[in-house]
Amino acid sequence: MLHKLYSQLEEIVGAVLLAATCAVAVIQVAARYVLASPPAWTEEAATLLFAWLVFVGASLALKRNEHFALDVVVVRLPHGLRRMVQLVVLLLTFAFCLLLIVYGAILAVDSWNVRTAVMEIPRTWLYASVPVGGGLMAVRTVEAMLQWVAAGRTPAEGGS
Repeated sequence: MLHKLYSQLEEIVGAVLLAATCAVAVIQVAARYVLASPPAWTEEAATLLFAWLVFVGASLALKRNEHFALDVVVVRLPHGLRRMVQLVVLLLTFAFCLLLIVYGAILAVDSWNVRTAVMEIPRTWLYASVPVGGGLMAVRTVEAMLQWVAAGRTPAEGGS
């Protein structure tokens, strides 16, 4: 049960975030046309939910190996060199994830005393999406590296 939950973490959290974002948008639009004035909190809530959706979605795309990539040159390389390039890409991706974690955490902690204009919640809740998303992506990158080492292939080459 726990393994299944972990294996579908981004899908589950992403679905909840997307549904919540859509619900807030519907409330905003309906209130705009029915009441001629949408609640002020809906814009901030939609922004907060969307930020989390972006970073969870980025981790999902990384897990599925669906990020945009220009591999027209890499696929033409000899197998050994192509594997080396893939390893370098995985290492650079992991380094980028670490940057998101470290600098995102600094931003989130530094913004604890800064409140949003309408909901008056700490901006930390918005900025925490950066290190959490970076952490999810780092975990998925490590999984891809382990798969690369153990199976001798990357997800793009047919692993999973």
